[in-house]
This record gives sequence, structure tokens and C-alpha cells, in this order.
Amino acid sequence: MAVTYIFRKNYAILTVVMSAMVLFLSQCNTEDSSKKPLETLRQIIAEREYYFDKKLKQIDSVQHRLQVDDPVARFDACRTLFGMYYDLQIDSALQYAEQMLELSETSLKAQPAYRAEALFLIARVYAYTGMYKESGELLDSAYFIPEVFSEDLHRLYFVARMELYKGLADQALGDSQMKAYIESIDACRDSLMIYTPENSVWHLIHLSNKKKGEGDYVSATEILYKAYNQLTTDDRDMAHVAFYMSSLYGLQGDAEQEKRYLITSAITDIKHAVKEYVALWKLATILYREKDVETAYQFIEISLQDAMYSGAYRWTQYIIRILPDIYASYNTKILQQKNTISTAFSIIACLLVCSVFLFIYIVRQYRKLDKAKSQLLLLNDELVSTNLLKETYLSKFIDLCSDYIDKLDAYRSNIKRLLKVGKLEKIEKELESTKYIEKEHRAFLKNFDETFLSLYPDFVSEFNDLFLEADRQKMKPNELLTTELRVFALIKLGITDSYKIAKFLRCSITTIYTYRSKNKNKSIYPESFEDRIKDGQRVSSCSSPMNLK
Repeated sequence: MAVTYIFRKNYAILTVVMSAMVLFLSQCNTEDSSKKPLETLRQIIAEREYYFDKKLKQIDSVQHRLQVDDPVARFDACRTLFGMYYDLQIDSALQYAEQMLELSETSLKAQPAYRAEALFLIARVYAYTGMYKESGELLDSAYFIPEVFSEDLHRLYFVARMELYKGLADQALGDSQMKAYIESIDACRDSLMIYTPENSVWHLIHLSNKKKGEGDYVSATEILYKAYNQLTTDDRDMAHVAFYMSSLYGLQGDAEQEKRYLITSAITDIKHAVKEYVALWKLATILYREKDVETAYQFIEISLQDAMYSGAYRWTQYIIRILPDIYASYNTKILQQKNTISTAFSIIACLLVCSVFLFIYIVRQYRKLDKAKSQLLLLNDELVSTNLLKETYLSKFIDLCSDYIDKLDAYRSNIKRLLKVGKLEKIEKELESTKYIEKEHRAFLKNFDETFLSLYPDFVSEFNDLFLEADRQKMKPNELLTTELRVFALIKLGITDSYKIAKFLRCSITTIYTYRSKNKNKSIYPESFEDRIKDGQRVSSCSSPMNLK
């Protein structure tokens, strides 16, 4: 009995010790496992231009098939190009869907399934870009003889329907409306499961999402694992599977697994040159909550650029909502770093000044003690001269430090921007160039012009409407905004201080006053000229946000 008791006691102690060791090692492994995939993602992001060029070459190879005479072959080529462009650039995808519609209404008119497929694809594009009413009308008109459709067409129809309802659910105004859209999404998913081969990747995805909607997250995860184990990041469907896996782990409160699968999804998106995605900006929000502001800023900026390139209306709206918080935190961090450098230089300068004053005090004390001796007087004179020289050097040093702080900040911003896109040769050229300030300012103004005109595309015409025909602005070919127009563009944005405008445009304040006065006097509404500029018609809220670098 005693031996058994001692054995059990020792066994219990050993178990506790081993458990503690396993817990410690698992935590270490968790930290390592979360860092390694993130480093892999950063490396893939650095190579994203390579993957983008690779996809463009694939597209070029398919476009050659459009030259054949066979309308069925051309229709198939348009279908392939639509799929390649759908998550890359939606405008191009729509062009190929419209070419499919044209073929279906001419050369392939005898087979209505071709026209239905083209209409379904156009409806998907409409749902993608927020044209929900038009998408619904197309789907209703195209699904007229479902009994002759193939399983592929049935799947395409219900996919388009489900995407439409998801977009509408994002804009639901109340719980009852949201509930109705969710029920419609569930109905579409059930129909998709009928027309999707059993045990295929997408059948497992739909089944998992069904379980997820029922609140059975464990079963949903187990089902999705079957699909996950069939794929690698070289498979396009891995992005979808990994994203749904991350969503399930997020609902179960497992933040590390959620982040891990978001990374996998993002890697797959980038390797397939996808511009319309969710994983990367979702990951940015998690990293932002974890205080990794720099990485979050990098990821959210890339996500916004890609969303605007692709025309992903829904995701652009989501990104814009979270963008200000990340930008604000990033700018705060940069400001803190700048303040830290400034404080350090200030402390050094104060110490040097204190040292100088202390040195002067000591010299004066020696001067009083050895005033009677000519040799010491000469020494004192030399010390005073040296002191004056040091004061001059110190003053120059402080000025240089102040200039260096500003230049360092500009240098850091420029180098960081180039490093983001991996252009090391460009960095070297920029470092060797003596004209980068003018170049960057021209690029800045061009960026301002493009961004402003994307927000206010009718600005120039509305501006000219305030003048008689003879006094209107005449734009040169390929010219966006003139300096004169930029003055009033800034006024339209609410910047009315002439000093700030002059500083922004790098011109004299006299020039700004001249522009404002001259145009006000020429206007047909001189009393309310600038008020009319500020209150001009504004573009819709889905326009791209201003991104002045």
C-alpha cells in the first residue's frame, strides 16, 4: 500500500512537471509558428509583381484564341478570360461577358443557354460593383427555361444569386431585412449543393457554411478540413477554403488559428495575382489590434490599392471604414519616433551648452586667479578665443541637427515607399539623383490631380461654368490640372488660407493672391465665386479616397 501511494504521488508530480513543460514548449512553438507564416507572406508580397506579370502572360496566351472563326471557341475563350479577370479587374471581365452576350445573340442565337450564361456573368459583375437592382433584374430575365440548363449553368445562376444577396445583406437596414437576405443566401446554398458534385471542394465549402449558419462550428471545421487537405497554395480554391477556416476559428475564439489561415488565404491570393480579396485586409485589422501597426499599415495600403484596381466596390467600402484608425495609429507612431529623435538631439544640445557654460565658468575662475601673470593671461585669451570658436561650431551644429531631422524624415518616407515595392535599383538611383525633390513634387501634384479628379471628375467643367466662354480654362492635351486650377481645387477641399495653398504648391503667396483675385473678378458670380466652388456638386461616396503620398 505504501509503495503504491508513493508511486502514485511521484507519478502525479511528474505529470504536473511534464504538463508545465509541454505548455511552455507549445507557447514557444505558437509564437514561432505565427511568425514564420507571416514572414512567408511578406516574402510573397515582395514578389507580387512577378505573379502579376505571370498572370498577364497567361491572359495574353488566351487572348490569341479570340482570333479563330469558330464562335463556340471564341465564346469559350471569352469565358476563360472572364474568369481570369473577374478577381483581377472587373471592368475587363465585364467586356468579355458582353462579348459573350453579343456572340450568343448572333452566331449562337439558336442555343439559348449561351445567352443565359452571358447574362448570368454580367449579373455577377453588377452584384460585384454594387449594381444590385440591375443584377437582380438580369437574373430574373435570364432564368426563363431552367429545365434545359446544364448543371454548370444552374451553379452559375445560384452563385450569382448568392453574391447578390450577400451584397444586399451588407446594406440591410434592419434585422427583418437582414433575416430575409440570410434566408435567401441559405436557399441559394442549398440549391448549389444539389448541383455541385458531392465531396468536391465547393460541395464541402457549401456544406461547411451550412453547418456554420446552424451554429455547429466544430462540424463545419471538420468538413472544411477535408477540402483543406486536398489543396495547396498553388490551387486557387485554397484561398476560399483557408478564409472560411479562419472565419470558423474566429467564431470559436482561436485568434492564432484565425490569423494562420488568413495568412494562407492571403498567400494564395497573391500567388494567383488576385486583386479582389478579403484575407489581407482582415489580417491587417488583427495585426492592428495586436499593435503591429507598421505591418497593418503596409497590408491595408496594399489592400486598398488592389481593391481600387479591381473595382471591388464592397471591399473598398469595408477597407475605407477601418483605414482611418490604422493610418492614424501609424502616423502617431511615426510622430513619436520623430519626437524621440528630436528629444535626443535636444538633450545632447543642452548637455553641450551646459558643458560650454561650465567651461566658460572655469576659464573665468582661472582668469581671476592668474590675472597677474602675463603667461596665464595669454593662455586665458587663447581659451576665450577657443570658446568663441566652439560657440560658433555649436550654433552651426544645432542648425544642422534641425535640418537633419526634417531631411531624415523625408529620406525615410521615400526609402520606405520604394522598399515596399522592392525596387532596390530605384532606391540606388534615387540616392544618386540630385533632382529627386522636383521629381517627387511633380509626382505629388500628378497624384493630387488624379485623385482630386477621381473625386470631382466634373470640376474643370463646373469651374468653367462660372466664367464667360472667353475667360474659361483651356486645357492642354494630357494635362490634368494647371497650377491655377489647383489653387481652386484646394479651396474646394476647404483649404482657404493663401499661405497654406502657397506652401502646398511651392509658389509665392503673391501668386496665390493674384490667381484668386483675377478669377474672382472675371467670374460671372464675383460675390459668391469661391462659395460656389466649395459648394459644387460632389461625386458619389463610392469614389476612391484621396491618397496623397
